[in-house]
Amino acid sequence: MKIRKLQRLENDEGWVDDGYCYEKANGQVVFRYNAVTWGRIGARYNVQLRDTGARLAEVHKVIPTGESLRWLPVEEMPGDIEELKATLDKACGFPKVQHVAKPVVG
Repeated sequence: MKIRKLQRLENDEGWVDDGYCYEKANGQVVFRYNAVTWGRIGARYNVQLRDTGARLAEVHKVIPTGESLRWLPVEEMPGDIEELKATLDKACGFPKVQHVAKPVVG
């Protein structure tokens, strides 16, 4: 799987992984992000990535950086895509989705 990490500058920790883009088999680029932090902005960036057909090397044109954000170079990561996404999600500190069973009202 081809990925490109987005890092954020934290005062105490230095640069930390904040999100990433990966390339699907059809070439479409998807931005994965912490929904609590990025919210609708992250969703809007995914629409823009899809609509523009941007490639991994071009994500900085859609999702800009500055003094506190930076894109790392494109990487090729071997392995199962779902396992890689789970590992990257954890490295970025994404909260785990909690599925709550809803009671059945009779």
